[in-house]
Amino acid sequence: MDLWGLTLFILAGVAGGLLLGLIGVGMALVTVPFLTFMLPSLGFSAEVSPVIALASSMVIAAIGSVSSLRVHQQKGTIDWGLIRLMLPVSLIGVVLGSLLVTRVPALWLQCIFAAFLLYVAFSMLKPSTKTTQLQKTPSIQLLRWFPALVGVTGSFIGAGGGVLMVPFLSRFMLMPNAVASSVALGFPVTVFGAISYMLQTAPVTHPGLTGAVYWPAVLGMSIGSVVAAPLGVRLATKVPAALLKKLFACVLLLIAFRMMLSF
Repeated sequence: MDLWGLTLFILAGVAGGLLLGLIGVGMALVTVPFLTFMLPSLGFSAEVSPVIALASSMVIAAIGSVSSLRVHQQKGTIDWGLIRLMLPVSLIGVVLGSLLVTRVPALWLQCIFAAFLLYVAFSMLKPSTKTTQLQKTPSIQLLRWFPALVGVTGSFIGAGGGVLMVPFLSRFMLMPNAVASSVALGFPVTVFGAISYMLQTAPVTHPGLTGAVYWPAVLGMSIGSVVAAPLGVRLATKVPAALLKKLFACVLLLIAFRMMLSF
């Protein structure tokens, strides 16, 4: 990769870090589409690019969540009892998902991610129906097995599954606690998923590739995200939340439509 390519990866990381700081949604929403489009220009075939994009994004998400997890821990907003209950099945789910990803055709992966982006975008554009009353805590069975779905989904979108976990948790706990607990659950999930991808047989022979993880992309995007995420947090205090959600939803729609046009 030349200097220009590394610069593009860093800029993509900056964009992802800003969005992560602004609205608290995972880096994968930026990194997966960007890598899917960029990797063919770096010598990867169109067939393996989506898998490598997902695997690399999982590593980037793990690195990016470290600073966020530290802040949440300092604030005391993480429900560690809930994390201990949900984590084991989440790890099983992410391993199963990472194994399935390598066996699913590339076109299917692009369709899954495009559908995921559309779902998130329309959820953000949907008018908010605020309610002050929290629902009762779900059954132990649901708390144990819902994370398995989140783990599998995280493998397919290259993230910790927070887009599914936060809405689920926010139904029976305050939003700050839901976000913090989702980050705490997502961190080991992304680490476990990243290790699973690295231990798999590389889909192609290429410099900088460990398993399905492409390290030049991980390095560049991680640098950008670490620098930009704190700036995103500061900007979030100055920009109306409703405007941020609408802007981000529009970005997601553009990315999803661009991916669908490439099918």
